[in-house]
Amino acid sequence: MKAKLSAFFKRDFLINQLMQLYSILLVLVSVFIMVTLSIYTGIERFHSSWQMVENTGVQLDNYTQEKSSLMTDILGEFTNSDRQFETLRNYLNLSPAEYFDYTNEVYRTTGENIFVPTTLSRLFNAHGEITEIAIRLEESNHYLKATKARPQGVEVQGSSVSMDESLYLIRSIYSPGNLTQVVGQLFVAFDDSMVLGTQGNDNLQKGINSFIYSSNGQRLYSNSSRMTEKELTVLDEQMQQGRQVPLGSLEKDYYVKEIESREDRTILVLLSKQVIWKEILSFAGMIFFFGFLIIAMLLLVLHRTFKRYSSQVRNIVKATKRVSQGNFKEQIDTTNVQQELKEIAESINQMTVSINDYIEDIYTLEIKQRDAHMRALQSQINPHFLYNTLEYIRMYALSRQQEELADVVYAFSALLRNNTTQEKTTTLQQELDFCEKYVYLYQMRYPDKIAYIVTIEESLKELVIPKFAIQPLVENYFVHGIDYGRNDNAISIKAYRTAGKIYIQVSDNGKGIDGKQLSAIQGKLADREVELQNSIGLKNVHERLRGFYGEAYQIQLESTLWQGFKVTIVLAEEVLLK
Repeated sequence: MKAKLSAFFKRDFLINQLMQLYSILLVLVSVFIMVTLSIYTGIERFHSSWQMVENTGVQLDNYTQEKSSLMTDILGEFTNSDRQFETLRNYLNLSPAEYFDYTNEVYRTTGENIFVPTTLSRLFNAHGEITEIAIRLEESNHYLKATKARPQGVEVQGSSVSMDESLYLIRSIYSPGNLTQVVGQLFVAFDDSMVLGTQGNDNLQKGINSFIYSSNGQRLYSNSSRMTEKELTVLDEQMQQGRQVPLGSLEKDYYVKEIESREDRTILVLLSKQVIWKEILSFAGMIFFFGFLIIAMLLLVLHRTFKRYSSQVRNIVKATKRVSQGNFKEQIDTTNVQQELKEIAESINQMTVSINDYIEDIYTLEIKQRDAHMRALQSQINPHFLYNTLEYIRMYALSRQQEELADVVYAFSALLRNNTTQEKTTTLQQELDFCEKYVYLYQMRYPDKIAYIVTIEESLKELVIPKFAIQPLVENYFVHGIDYGRNDNAISIKAYRTAGKIYIQVSDNGKGIDGKQLSAIQGKLADREVELQNSIGLKNVHERLRGFYGEAYQIQLESTLWQGFKVTIVLAEEVLLK
């Protein structure tokens, strides 16, 4: 991991620094956007939830106001006149038979048909949202409870009225003759599902709890599923004690909205902090998850793109360093290099080719300058003077019966004549004659130690070759390969044709070289880079023959340590036509 971080933050190229800068900016901007988006969506979520709270409070207030008006109408059905109230009282206190007789008597004397069960049934039918009606009089120890299934009602013992539905309203019953005297209470329960409708389920999912309390702290309605029994008990106790919001410990867990109804009812709507913050944090977590996922993908793409670009730049830099070190044969592989880097790489390749060609031109010019310098030196000495002097010495030796000396002087004169002539080419026969005289002089110096043989096909004698193409190979033997402590030193030259090729072999039985040295020499000959040389050796011969014959020329080397050295020049037969 440490190595990866080190590689990521390395600053060897500007492109890597840009990648780091872009990555940091990308992360910072992305995090800023995610934080801003999370805060904005959190605020929006809170505002939308609080708007639902306010809408719930308004809806409950409007609903209770509407049903409060209905309560007035219902109460009027039983208390608008003394006769109606008296009928209600008798219905609660008399037996069914006695009440039947009572109503018949009223109808007979007044013509009024006042029958409480009929009134109750009509109310249930007219108002579908009413589910229960309970009537309690202070003078009785029981109360009447009617439902849609039993509109005539049933008698329930006890003074504490219990309603099945969660929303019910209470109205005091006053004496028709004395409107300040409370003689009982009317309870009307309404269908829960019709209070908030579908919004009730949405509220529960959003953590919104709704309550309606009477002036004495009695809970008239509740729509809650997330509050615990303990929390409900605490809320009921505080409202029964007449406390107003804040609601103590409940405010630690809930945002509270209070609406004071016009009829001294209190509407409370509580928004759960845990639910709203869980929703906000959940959405923020989703934003950060997908945000960091996108960042990771972008960083991966950015890293791969910059890595590929950096790799291409690194290869170009390495190539330019090798060129600066003198390797002008260096070429950059442009297969996977793209756009502007490809143009740069191709320009560098073209530059190295131009530099290499320029060096070859300089090398050729250097050779020409050397040739000119040699010709200048040769012109300083009158060749005829040298030839005449050597001829005088030879003739003098003959006159003194010194034939061997005369032959040596003749061979040396022939070598000198060959070296001072201006021709650049010669025939194979003339070159081998020159080599034979060169060996003869060594044989005179070391008698009975050197053997020499030349074999040439008749058709190859007039083959045109560069001057000094074979002599340096013979000279190499006397410089590096011969062992003057031996008496069986031998060198041979063969020139023959076979299978459409011309072969010129120079072989000896000298010291030879090992495989490593042979590979080094072969590698040096295979290298087409031009070298400036001060000597005429194997490399020089190879370059001159390659320049003279081109692709029609090859050279082969064979050697075994202490077993000799063989150089084979291979030419295509087409060179005979030159």
